[in-house]
Amino acid sequence: MSPSKYSVFSSVSFSLFIFLLFSTEAAPIYSSHYCTGSIRYQPNSTFQTNLNLILSYLSSNATEGKHFYTTRVGSDATNKVKGLFLCRGDTLTTTCYDCITAASKEIKRQCPVEKEAIIWYDLCMLRYSNQSLNNIVPGVELSDPKSIALAELEKFNELLSGLLNALAIKAANSINGKKFATGEVNFTRTMKLYGLVECTPELSLFNCNMCLRSAIASVPNCCDGKQGARVLLPGCNIRYELYPFYNSTNVPVHTPRPLGRNRVEVILTFAIPIVAAMVLFTFGICASMRKQSRNMIQLWEKSQNSSEI
Repeated sequence: MSPSKYSVFSSVSFSLFIFLLFSTEAAPIYSSHYCTGSIRYQPNSTFQTNLNLILSYLSSNATEGKHFYTTRVGSDATNKVKGLFLCRGDTLTTTCYDCITAASKEIKRQCPVEKEAIIWYDLCMLRYSNQSLNNIVPGVELSDPKSIALAELEKFNELLSGLLNALAIKAANSINGKKFATGEVNFTRTMKLYGLVECTPELSLFNCNMCLRSAIASVPNCCDGKQGARVLLPGCNIRYELYPFYNSTNVPVHTPRPLGRNRVEVILTFAIPIVAAMVLFTFGICASMRKQSRNMIQLWEKSQNSSEI
């Protein structure tokens, strides 16, 4: 082969290699999905037509610089569909569009006949339903197989709880249109702990805070001691890693104050959402018991009246 032909061949091969490399890196990364199998629709039905419209609307609106969009199609209870997408707060418009386009196709493949479904990617989330959208369930936990050394675990958990707690407060109180916050703290002299939390922007301060607290509360059960983890809920998500995974040039980085070895703070950060859930559950039980007691008294009074007659 002549030098000129070899040069052209090498140039073309190198260009092809670079194209394939960047195409692979740019492809949206699938994380998980959930289909509500108990509610299904028939093929070629009005609901399917409305669902296709919803997915089309979501994809087209991802091209307009929006990181969040929600819409609905249909009015009757049987065929109405509500859908939304959320792109991570540090993503560019083109990246958001690519992610939502991939998600809108994959969710139909994973959940071909379900009336309610949600799919998560590394940089976006898409969901639809014919019911009111729940912010807490279903949930998915993903964790790094590598664990923190036992000697460093207590320090790591203290830093993690403080970081996630500070970021949850910042995101829930955000007024810039994105309920999104990132931050980092020094774990060792050479290693940092990075965190990210996000809610869908339509959530109120209270609902965003409760969603994030629920996600944080699940960390000890699913991911205790893991070097990295993600908790994905419909209304919010959290993530932490020992490496930078977000684009800090697009968002302000929040670094919480240095934390001491405060066991009380760690316990409260993870326990408050659980206690709140228990209180609500107990309240519901008490209300149910009071209602049953009233019914029993009314039945007894009726029986007494019947006996007197």
